[in-house]
Amino acid sequence: MKYCADTWFILEAFSKSPHAILLLQETRGGKTRIVIPLIVYAEATKKLMQKGISQDTIEQFFEGVEASEHVDLILMDKAIAQEAARLSLSFHVPLIDSIVAATCTLTGCDLLLTGDSDYEPLTKKRYLKLRSW
Repeated sequence: MKYCADTWFILEAFSKSPHAILLLQETRGGKTRIVIPLIVYAEATKKLMQKGISQDTIEQFFEGVEASEHVDLILMDKAIAQEAARLSLSFHVPLIDSIVAATCTLTGCDLLLTGDSDYEPLTKKRYLKLRSW
């Protein structure tokens, strides 16, 4: 199974949610792949810093997450940017969420790990499938 992580999932993993930790453990065993769009890294870092978490603690957390060879940090390229713009305009989805959705689809992910209702227009049109808990 190949997942794309939204900021929600990263915050769940940081707070040691059992579901998030299990998925991360599955990547180490090779059963699962997780794609993390770079915009998610930025947004999660910002939200953790707003909570008073030190930069060192955040970096250590991400080093642990990225330690698996089955976790990929994905840069936005031109194709993702164009698709994100189209999604945002067509479905009235915030641009950051559109970047995550486009990354999810264009990198061949099966499910988006999110608890964010902003993706509903995309799920209704069967552009994305979501997983949350």
